[in-house]
Amino acid sequence: MKVYTVKEMATALGKHEETIKRWLRSGKFPNAFRNSDKEGWKIPEDDLVHIKQGTGFVKEDSQQSQQVVQQEFEELELVKLAYETVTLTSPTEEILTLLSVVGIKRTLEILLIMQQSTNKVKKPDGFIKKAIRENWSPTTISVKLPKKQGKHIYDLTQQDYEAMENQKQHEYQSKVPLFN
Repeated sequence: MKVYTVKEMATALGKHEETIKRWLRSGKFPNAFRNSDKEGWKIPEDDLVHIKQGTGFVKEDSQQSQQVVQQEFEELELVKLAYETVTLTSPTEEILTLLSVVGIKRTLEILLIMQQSTNKVKKPDGFIKKAIRENWSPTTISVKLPKKQGKHIYDLTQQDYEAMENQKQHEYQSKVPLFN
């Protein structure tokens, strides 16, 4: 049985050496072997015959592509189910595509942020886009501030300021009146 080097295989097939190396890494030559780095790859003549005929390896490629398509479909279903679980509505095609691109792990993180949000999310699509754009994580959940504590001194109206002062005065009054 004759064996070919990468260079010989490239000239026999009329391809570049890097293409042959890429095919080796992807498993297009299942019987190829490498004894050492110095010797390089050895490709049996059987693999060359299969490549020239175009049989044998095409089936493996189509099986691999079918597995990839099946895996992508399953991931898309998981994304859809997760979205429906959190929002109780079906996702739009745009959001479904967007979430499938970012992956199932990131989708689950974003939906966890949405679920743990202190405010009810009125527009889930906008929330998801912003979470992706600003790279939110579940540890950076927004905290809802009470309205009066959220204001700066210059944002207060006169009534707010007086109410705050009255509240401070009431806090310091003793609970039990002292009589002499």
